[in-house]
Amino acid sequence: MTSKILIHQQTGKKFFVKDCLDNFHTQYGIIPVRLLQSAQDIVESTKGEFFYQLDATFPDVWEQLNRGPQVMLPKDIGLILAKTGVNKDSRVVDAGGGSGSLCFSLANVCKEVVVYEINPEHYRLLLKNNGLCGFQNVIIKQNDISAGIEESDLDLITLDLPEPWKVVLFAEKALKNGGFLVVYLPNLLQVKQFIEVACKTRFTILETLELLERKWKIEDRIMRPEFEMLGHTGFLTFCRKM
Repeated sequence: MTSKILIHQQTGKKFFVKDCLDNFHTQYGIIPVRLLQSAQDIVESTKGEFFYQLDATFPDVWEQLNRGPQVMLPKDIGLILAKTGVNKDSRVVDAGGGSGSLCFSLANVCKEVVVYEINPEHYRLLLKNNGLCGFQNVIIKQNDISAGIEESDLDLITLDLPEPWKVVLFAEKALKNGGFLVVYLPNLLQVKQFIEVACKTRFTILETLELLERKWKIEDRIMRPEFEMLGHTGFLTFCRKM
């Protein structure tokens, strides 16, 4: 049964229904299972409250991921997807899986994603979150990628690691010609050390950048940026095997 999203009409509050095999309880009343399993766009609770009912999409599931370490945010994930052009035929390795924010976003698009995660706690979290996502194209390994990459002929390797330079030679061997290596790092000293190592291989450094996100308030005659913005989260360095 497809997961559902219920949006309370009056407040806009959103509820995630993982499965539709039982009644769903909210402070606005109970949504009977027969309605959850129906194709109705609007459903009524036992308290007479109305909800929009939608099939859940991946962004809805992403919001429900159990959080552990700092997650990569959609603004950075989207840039990786756009600049590497991965698609339904792409095979990817992601290292430093953490909570799975990036690897599951990749799995939503790609043919296969193999995740390397050395931390036992994060490894268990990845397994739990993949159970929520239900992906069949994700392989999760409790391995240290700095000891080697078992896969070959890859389209993309993403590294969210404190010392990605230790993986460069393995990544060079594992990627197909023209494949991408993307590294996510919090500070420029790490970026510089990685680039110095990568430049000695077949990788061409395409660019290093950070992406800033600012929302705007558009309401009646008010048109202004929000007072808070999403600033620096990390530096992305894009490389390509030539």
